[in-house]
Amino acid sequence: MIATLLPGWSLTPEDLATHPLIHLCEDAKQTGCIISYNTMAKGRQSVAPTLKKGALAVNPLSWTTDGAFIPATKNLGAVFFDNTDTPTTYPHFTSAQIVDGGVIVIPENIDLVTTSNKGFPKSVYHPFDYSLFYENIKVNITERINAFKGE
Repeated sequence: MIATLLPGWSLTPEDLATHPLIHLCEDAKQTGCIISYNTMAKGRQSVAPTLKKGALAVNPLSWTTDGAFIPATKNLGAVFFDNTDTPTTYPHFTSAQIVDGGVIVIPENIDLVTTSNKGFPKSVYHPFDYSLFYENIKVNITERINAFKGE
């Protein structure tokens, strides 16, 4: 396994203890690991329906599990689609920081991450977990494939 991408899914220490062969990725080139995170605005962890208590996360801008603040300048681009499915890339769209199990983001354009989806409270960005870090994910997939192949 190169890596498993599970944005929008929570993993807890209990999950990892139950399945000792599963572990979170801790750097950009690690293989055989899981990338899991849930995005939201600061202070919205308690209302995020996909964020389990005690959740662990990988920061999709640093690919680490620490709580370091990673500035938006490290965001290669969020990608959003319009009504005709045309993608638009927004470089440096948001920063990211793991706080209390959630990845806290500060989007540069809140309108792009506002939805009428009644399943998620305001400022819980679950529908955009991939979109917010799309270009970073693309680059990282290549890094992990190359690491897996020993390049």
